Amino acid sequence: MVRNTPLTLVLAFSALGLSDQLGLVFSETPTTNSFWIVAMGLSLYTAAFVCEALRAGVNTVPMGQAEAARAIGLTFMQSLTMIILPQAFRAVIAPLGSVMIAMIKNTTVATAGGFLLDSAAVMKITFDTTGASIPIFLGIVVAFMALTMPIGFFTGWLARRLAVVR
Repeated sequence: MVRNTPLTLVLAFSALGLSDQLGLVFSETPTTNSFWIVAMGLSLYTAAFVCEALRAGVNTVPMGQAEAARAIGLTFMQSLTMIILPQAFRAVIAPLGSVMIAMIKNTTVATAGGFLLDSAAVMKITFDTTGASIPIFLGIVVAFMALTMPIGFFTGWLARRLAVVR
């Protein structure tokens, strides 16, 4: 249900529904409270994609593996923990890396709604005060690349290294 909902709507529900209507307060400081409300919204939104990636990983394990585990007398939990999940985790390394990269990039959506002051908001404020737009923009680009590229390289390498040949 949350996976098909736009992130701005999830963040708006977190800020307006949980904080304003239900009175959920993490801190008396407004910026700290906003941070935790947005963190909750991003966590809920990203958790839906993580669950979908894990479900797809479990579906990649051939049905014969579970049947073989049952045939040798393993219980459901034993077959899940010793047979199915280890194979599924190998299949979901790259998709989970993509979800992590998307989560990092989704933090800028919080700024568009005014929920949180992040790098894009700082960039806009600096544009307005200094007028030096290109160097600041390039600095933000380099910062996002420094965060996302190592994750992409590492998860791609790990997925290739742990790939199951079928």
